[in-house]
Amino acid sequence: MRAMGSERGQATVDYVALIAVLALLIVPTAAAVAGGGPGVANAVLGQLRRALCIVTGGMCPVHERRPCVVAGDSDTRHVAVSIAFVRLDEDRYVLRERLSDGTVRLTVAERDGAGLEAGIGARAKLKLKGRSIGVDREARGAIQGVLGHGKVYLAKDDRAADGLLRSIQRRALPFGGPRPRQVIFEGGIRGLGRVGLGGPAAGIGLDGVAETIVGVRRDERSGEISISLGTGGWGWALLSAVRAGPTGIGEGDVGLVLTLDRRRRPIELALNATGTVAGGSKLPFGLAGPIGIGAGDRDANVNMRGRRWELGARVDLRDPAVAAAWKAFRHDPTSSATLRALGGRLRDRAHVDVRSYAVRSQSDGGALSLAFGLKLGGELFHTTDRSTLLSAATRPPGGLWEPRMDCV
Repeated sequence: MRAMGSERGQATVDYVALIAVLALLIVPTAAAVAGGGPGVANAVLGQLRRALCIVTGGMCPVHERRPCVVAGDSDTRHVAVSIAFVRLDEDRYVLRERLSDGTVRLTVAERDGAGLEAGIGARAKLKLKGRSIGVDREARGAIQGVLGHGKVYLAKDDRAADGLLRSIQRRALPFGGPRPRQVIFEGGIRGLGRVGLGGPAAGIGLDGVAETIVGVRRDERSGEISISLGTGGWGWALLSAVRAGPTGIGEGDVGLVLTLDRRRRPIELALNATGTVAGGSKLPFGLAGPIGIGAGDRDANVNMRGRRWELGARVDLRDPAVAAAWKAFRHDPTSSATLRALGGRLRDRAHVDVRSYAVRSQSDGGALSLAFGLKLGGELFHTTDRSTLLSAATRPPGGLWEPRMDCV
């Protein structure tokens, strides 16, 4: 027994000595690699932290670098009908995202809304190739419940994605075709508002949407489930004078995502935030020709261009440091000290990505309505959006900010 106790004591001394050596190595190594750029520093320090984690005998999370979305195209078809105080909406969209590893992600989804709407005034608008004509003298407000569903597919390249999209257009997927990577279900509440004061010559229009959505995604291969809570809104402003004037849009969304493994144990917590600012203008028909812009050139019309930024922060809940802080918080959730400690751990151990995109949007369609309290009318619009990655940066847990050269 004395021999076994002596061996345990010696093992403890060796264990502490090894940790001390690793800790001493980290400081000079960090100074040595700092001149080699943040990418080299992050790689070396990451391996040293992993070695220290292995020595301590804990579970060592692997912080994977996920591919970026380098370009995106979305095609949305929106239909709405208002009868008396009832409003029904249907939105169908296809989102195509090209990733930095060469693969293409396709999201095919539908979202339906039903609720109450009231308004006053009349609206008769037509948008075709960016040109807008008609009368808009309407004020309305609505609140709706929202339900949606969709599927996410992953194609190996653009050619495979084209074939998949053709299958979707032929409505072949419900009866066969490739298996989706993810299945989506969502529901929530949405509020809409609009004020339009305009005629054929001049006018102003303001639109606003705010919504809160709870979603569930299931990965068909891994069995993981992601539960999301998102809230956001957008506003659209259009000011026209003599059929010409500025237009702008502002949009923001914030969401939390909790991922569970196939045994329903939490493995990751993510915070995602996006913001979009875009603007444009439309030229009078009489000015487009004199300055050299043809009637078929979309630049003569309302052409929304702008910037979108994205922030993503994700934390591995299996990280020993995060797990310890979470356990302390659960033991004493009213303590400000444990709350600060948990927040600090989440901040320090998060993998953070920041990206910016150039965006461009085009919408065609029409709306016709008459309201005096109760409302009768409908609207149909087709919107296309395109985005291109401009810059990308990342910060691994406990590391330094570095550009994502593999993305840009």
